[in-house]
Amino acid sequence: PVRGAPGPATSLVYHTDTYGALAFCACRETFAAFRTKTAQIIIHRLAMRTGILALLLILLASSAAAQDRAKTWIFLIDKIDYHGKHTSIVPDQLTARAIQRMQTRGNPAHFDQIARQDAAVAIRYQTALNDLGINIVHTSRWLNAVTAWLTEEEANRVEALPFVREIRPVAHLSTMEEPFYPPPLGVAPRISQNCPDAAYGDSCNQLDIANAIPPLKRGINGAGIHLGFLDTQYGLGAPFEHRVFDEIRSSGRVGGHRDMTNRDASQPCTQTNRHGQAVASVAAGNHRGILVGPANGATIWGVVTECAPYERNIEEDNLVVGAEWLTDKGVDIISTSLSYTTFDTGQNSYSVSDLDGDTGITTRVLDWATSRGVVTVTSAGNSGRSFSWPYIGTPADGDSVIAAGGVYPWGEYWPASSTGPTADGRIKPDVSAQSTRVEVAVFQFSYDSSSGTSFSAPMVAGVIAQILQVNNTLTPREVWSIITSTASQAESPDSLLGWGIINADAAIRVAEQTGLNAENRATPAEFGIIVDAPYPNPFTNSTRFSVEIAEPVFNAHLTIYNLIGQEVARPWSGRLNAGHHDLEFSAEQLPPGMYLYVFRTEHSQAAGTVVLVR
Repeated sequence: PVRGAPGPATSLVYHTDTYGALAFCACRETFAAFRTKTAQIIIHRLAMRTGILALLLILLASSAAAQDRAKTWIFLIDKIDYHGKHTSIVPDQLTARAIQRMQTRGNPAHFDQIARQDAAVAIRYQTALNDLGINIVHTSRWLNAVTAWLTEEEANRVEALPFVREIRPVAHLSTMEEPFYPPPLGVAPRISQNCPDAAYGDSCNQLDIANAIPPLKRGINGAGIHLGFLDTQYGLGAPFEHRVFDEIRSSGRVGGHRDMTNRDASQPCTQTNRHGQAVASVAAGNHRGILVGPANGATIWGVVTECAPYERNIEEDNLVVGAEWLTDKGVDIISTSLSYTTFDTGQNSYSVSDLDGDTGITTRVLDWATSRGVVTVTSAGNSGRSFSWPYIGTPADGDSVIAAGGVYPWGEYWPASSTGPTADGRIKPDVSAQSTRVEVAVFQFSYDSSSGTSFSAPMVAGVIAQILQVNNTLTPREVWSIITSTASQAESPDSLLGWGIINADAAIRVAEQTGLNAENRATPAEFGIIVDAPYPNPFTNSTRFSVEIAEPVFNAHLTIYNLIGQEVARPWSGRLNAGHHDLEFSAEQLPPGMYLYVFRTEHSQAAGTVVLVR
């Protein structure tokens, strides 16, 4: 036996046989460093015998370099193609449903930005990176970025490229086990008015505390609404294989499924669990007498973005491409139970000051989805007052994201539910729902109770599906206003429960009485100008804009843009007298697709979308 001491903090014991084979036992040594030392010893002994030391040292250097690669975001400066023009949206990238959703519920003020973000990442920059030996793993249109595994030397070369704006390490999420907290001594359980109920089984209380049973009995169950999830697997075989989804599958209401964790062949996800299945069952499950979700009539979509079951190392780029895919497919709601704060050693973690609604990559992406008319919901997190880090993470800090906190089954704050406020002083979470003893689908045929704000988020998302069922013109901000103003502590929100426990029945009744969204209403009437939504829309050759003006305007413009922000028509420019005007837009020379319109005067602006079909 030969013994050596490679370093002061480690001991290494090995032996050799007549063929130079080595067996090792290492203590207090990282695997990568240990592997490198092992390779050095092997190479040294083999080289002494074969005389190829130089070649083997080269191989060792290459091996070490490969071990030191880190997954990195590469942010590009623009989207200019080989011809010096801005790239465009890939044909068939957006479904008709996605276009209709953005037209109905999107934010017109962001349409120019949306058009730029939805355009493809420039091929010339991707080709240039490939020519340098950089293998692109993921591409994000919204971030105008790609990810790749880079050594330190490659990262320095890439960062110096003229078309690269910045680089940033891709962070890996490490989530905590979801602890169970017993009821505080002396607190009596909440007495339900509606439970037990044979129709809802053990899921009765989680529905009852959200007051979602009355609308369910009226047949309001999210029918016609598309609800997407970003999580782990939705079953170990086929997605949504659990019997709680039997009715959804048999009626063709599984919209689609993607696994983003296996897009990177260098880091395959070999472990699976059913956290995504459990989450989806809370929102949309339907097994009468056992587990019923408020959105059991919705169409559901599942995207796997997290590799589980224990460490749950998930990369932010998986969520980014997952959110983009769901948005392109036309979902109305995105629900995720992921929270990003502290990351693996060597990565960039978020500090409390970063929870400002603008720093986190996933926060920004969900905010952008919201600008496209998607209501986004996320769990607040499970590191509340009982932990050294009690705060929400990203993307829960987003100003457009509805963060769901957690309560006990009798309605009191659950101490593990993460708290606000955000770094810029906004109240978070936004609303709350039951997060302990929540009935969920487990294994393939079984049910059990579980805990975590992972399960308050899908309850909130399911109720939002009910709200959109009765009024699908509501913008994400209008949904937020309705669900917070009808919650249990709407008049005195705080950083534990936000505006309080959701009240589904009250929110739905408000939604039923609320008019159309701002784009379809007359705007901007405060200046005596009313611009109605164009009719017909979609249209074949021409459409008409109806404008009412109380006083003459001297500088009015109706401008039409394509989805990359280029002006393609100006149906009107000049003076408009007081009274009614019909402004016609003829599009005979334009290709079919979605276009943006902006009506501007000296004092006001109205915007929206029109769809040209042939």
